[in-house]
Amino acid sequence: PYIRVAMHSILKSGSGVRHRIIFDYELIYIEDGDCYFEYDGKEYDCKPGCFIFLRPGIQHKLIAGDRDLSQPHVHFDLAYKSDSELVRVSFKDRPAFSEKELGMIRRDVFADYPRQPFVSFKNKAKALKLFFNVIDAPRDTSGHLYQKSEMIKLLSLLIADNFPECFDAPKERGVEYQIKDFIDSGQATAMSLSDIEKQFSYNKFYIEKRFTKAFGISIIEYRNNKRMATARELLRSRSVSDVSEQLGFGSIYAFSRAFKTHFGYPPSRLNK
Repeated sequence: PYIRVAMHSILKSGSGVRHRIIFDYELIYIEDGDCYFEYDGKEYDCKPGCFIFLRPGIQHKLIAGDRDLSQPHVHFDLAYKSDSELVRVSFKDRPAFSEKELGMIRRDVFADYPRQPFVSFKNKAKALKLFFNVIDAPRDTSGHLYQKSEMIKLLSLLIADNFPECFDAPKERGVEYQIKDFIDSGQATAMSLSDIEKQFSYNKFYIEKRFTKAFGISIIEYRNNKRMATARELLRSRSVSDVSEQLGFGSIYAFSRAFKTHFGYPPSRLNK
């Protein structure tokens, strides 16, 4: 995971977050106080002791009630992406988003599950300990590694207790299949082999060898094929410059050159 923000937070009575959507995921613990909470057009009773799990692209609103609201929270990407460091916490609603910002909204891997905002843990004490370990981790290199380790444990509990079938896969599937699934999901669009090495914590020469042996194609060549296929679909409704930017190309010229090399015709043909 990529942890964007992890902090204690207190909203003064009457203050809060107006209608917005976020790019990433956010896990909030209602520690104390009361609030008005709206999610996906529905109102919910939010009591101290509950966990709220906000997902990408779903409108919500949270306003502290008559008492100050203590709501420590963590913003994160489930998996590191090449633009993870560039994406910020959103406080805007969808109509105020630019085309570039719309392209930053993460794919919700839990989309097949009901869009309800609360999650629970079979071992709540353990979940709380991990949650606050993430928030209170030291702000140095060793603390960063510790924070990430605790976040992985917390996410493992969250998924097992609330989305148990989401990441089911045969145990014999190796890292090469995990990388293929990662690329197929659209999360590696602009990643280099070094980025993928960092994501999966395996030596890049090792994963390249296994991937090529399993699928007869290199990781980057497979990523490029998926990238171009995505580009062709997006160009049916988006401009060349928007698609170029969303897919992480350095310039519109680099994108146009890569597209023409791949398909034999320029991307502008699909915009007509």
